Amino acid sequence: MIYNPVIHILYLVFILGAKYQVYKDKAGKFRFRLRAANNKIVAVSEAYESKAGCMNGVRSVQSNCESHVEDQTKKMEKLNNPKYEVFTDTAGEFRFNLKASNGEIIAASEGYETKEGVMNGIDAVQRSCGAVIEDLTIDQASTEPDERDEIDEVCKTPAAGLNNTVLLLDNIPNSVKSETTITFTGKLTVHDTVEGIGCGEIDIFEHDRSFMKDDLLASGATNNDGTFGIDWVAKQKDFWDDNIEVYARFKGTPNYKPAKSDIKKMRVIWYAKDHKK
Repeated sequence: MIYNPVIHILYLVFILGAKYQVYKDKAGKFRFRLRAANNKIVAVSEAYESKAGCMNGVRSVQSNCESHVEDQTKKMEKLNNPKYEVFTDTAGEFRFNLKASNGEIIAASEGYETKEGVMNGIDAVQRSCGAVIEDLTIDQASTEPDERDEIDEVCKTPAAGLNNTVLLLDNIPNSVKSETTITFTGKLTVHDTVEGIGCGEIDIFEHDRSFMKDDLLASGATNNDGTFGIDWVAKQKDFWDDNIEVYARFKGTPNYKPAKSDIKKMRVIWYAKDHKK
């Protein structure tokens, strides 16, 4: 192989610039992420109760970083752990999980639009085995991670095959004042195992009783355990009627069938104070 000094320099820049950052999330748990030299987050961990456990997680990624890749988006033989698992999540994006010898997920990627992107992400982890560790918990107040940079949940690998799903929408208030923010909560699960489905896109609709098109009120995504909380600023939908019928909908993915919750009824009370100019 011909030595190329430019490629060698770029490679060194990437290795020297990449770093594992250990930090506390909003819940006070310890997490780590691998940040490349271009500031892009390549992989993140699940939450740890202690810093020692989190540091062990970093070392586990470093010791397993050169593992082989199992592409679950095509037919191929199952590989033994440790390994990278490439899959599509409930939103249809490509992701990878790095699993240790015991099958535990020790790092996970963000969502990529293409398989090429997710494979480049794996390559970045494989080239960062010796990346330095930066402890942000020492001065967390001045180095609080930007909310947009965090991947709060690690998406689980979808169950094999096409799975039936159940979507539950929790009870909502009987009445609420207009311009008040309410949170629709519920859970998306696999029908047979009742296991939560993470990273699923959930839409909240108002059922139109006049047989017109249902109105989209708000959208959000499920957490890793399948639960969701989606905010909506209450508004009257019809000037002649202050009652609305609300339901949640999951439109499905290649691994999960669509699901729709039961309809919940609520009265939105016009609040004069909120409509003063």
